[in-house]
Amino acid sequence: MVNRKLIIDVGMHNGEDSSYYLSKGYSVVAIDADPKTVVNVKKKFQNEINSEQFTVLNNAIAEQDGLKIDFNVSEFSSWSSIKSEIANRENLGINTVEVETITLNSIFDKYGVPHYCKIDIEGYDEVCLETLKTYHEFPTFISVESECVGEGQVLTEEESLSTLTKLKALGYTKFKLVDQTYLEVLKPNEDYFDHAKILTFENPSIVHRIVKKIYRTLGIDSYHFSYREKLSKKLNFEFSVGASGPFGEDLEGEWLNFEEAKTCLLKHRKDYFNLEAASAYGFWCDWHATN
Repeated sequence: MVNRKLIIDVGMHNGEDSSYYLSKGYSVVAIDADPKTVVNVKKKFQNEINSEQFTVLNNAIAEQDGLKIDFNVSEFSSWSSIKSEIANRENLGINTVEVETITLNSIFDKYGVPHYCKIDIEGYDEVCLETLKTYHEFPTFISVESECVGEGQVLTEEESLSTLTKLKALGYTKFKLVDQTYLEVLKPNEDYFDHAKILTFENPSIVHRIVKKIYRTLGIDSYHFSYREKLSKKLNFEFSVGASGPFGEDLEGEWLNFEEAKTCLLKHRKDYFNLEAASAYGFWCDWHATN
């Protein structure tokens, strides 16, 4: 039976998302493969751990339990991954650490099936979903990265749909595609962000040239700032860059069926890669799914 008070945070990083879930009163089980990250998070959330609201596991999610594997730690910690080609983007991979593996099935067996499961493990999200295929029950809500590739890697359209297809195979029928830079739900009937020209500052108007200068000096852009500010006011929580953000019914927009979701992804992905500033791993989106 799904525990409506439980959230499992797979790939907790520095606890950005766990902090939000805890603030909403959920019990949280969080998993991360980087031992240094786990130590820091345990210090940060000592009170929540002592009260048994928060459990932190130092494991890598993989196909089998109990294996000892090398985990690649990146200087840019958000890129740390089992996959070396992701951790070493921009030549930022610094070392490997040995960590024990665990399957998502085993976590569900021990702690329960969560109301929501966030999965963000840099290139291993699909493996995480694969391990659930034989499980008997699934979270009410789940989210995974739509794709995560190494430097210079190019996906075909079919490959880019793989994560969505795996969610469908688990029985999920409703989907939302969320751009992780802005935490905004993408719609199938609009261009890749109507504000993309503000984002990349391609709009030649004097207003946007001034905005460009001011906000680049501050290290932010106007839309990024205003949309996150909107979310902060709505949900009474400030999401840092890198956080997966809201989930479930707190996401704006309508849920899409599978065919609509496919159309949405392929359109926005094509629009993104047509941008002059596009990078091989810059289409940074999460799928959220439910029934």
